[in-house]
Amino acid sequence: MIEREELTYIKNILELSNQPSTIKFKLLENIFTIFEHEPERKEDIFDSFSANQVKAKSLLVNHLDKLNLLNKDTEVVIFGCWYGSVLIPLISDKVKKITCIDEDDQAITIGRNRLFYKDHKVDWITGDVFEEYRDMFDTADIFINTSCEHMKPMYLWGPIGPRSIWKDNKFVPDWLAHKCYKIPWWSRVKPTAHFAFTSNNMIDIPGHINCVNSIEEFKGQLPSEAEVLVEDELEDERGTRYMLIGKL
Repeated sequence: MIEREELTYIKNILELSNQPSTIKFKLLENIFTIFEHEPERKEDIFDSFSANQVKAKSLLVNHLDKLNLLNKDTEVVIFGCWYGSVLIPLISDKVKKITCIDEDDQAITIGRNRLFYKDHKVDWITGDVFEEYRDMFDTADIFINTSCEHMKPMYLWGPIGPRSIWKDNKFVPDWLAHKCYKIPWWSRVKPTAHFAFTSNNMIDIPGHINCVNSIEEFKGQLPSEAEVLVEDELEDERGTRYMLIGKL
């Protein structure tokens, strides 16, 4: 029996699957296949398709469209991709390539092998985005991170040493503070690259280790190379989501 609340999630999923002339049901079929094999993930997967998730990520993609940043030559990297539930259906038909990175190996496996297993534009990587610099970062046109509240500030993504710069920063563990990068990672990406980041003030949600209380506070977490082109806010029943889009 499908609960009434689940019908809302199903509606959101079908809207994401909507094509100009017809509704594709394959995504919905894939989701219910996951429920059969991994029922413990049902609530989490439905949450990834919640109205709040769809609204926030749709707003982000709309802003990218208005900036004319999504086209058949665009390569996108998504930090903290989760299952890719909303962003992949929204942008896959628009871009050349998507690389999804997340620490949750089961979420990556579900995204790769069940949700979007026929989407050959998408590469999936299990890992910490702060651990190493990857080849696809050199060619990425847009870095999307809708999970900034789950990780260290983006200005700490591959910073240059020495340790004295880092030693008092609460987001940097001691083992990492001893490392020194010769070139900051944001300085290594292509000069035409853009970013699209979101965070929020929802401090009571598990896993939210780095919330912000205002758009100005969020700006303070941007890499020094960042130039903001779009800033926006979105309210939901749990708090405020903050969005920053710009170029590096």
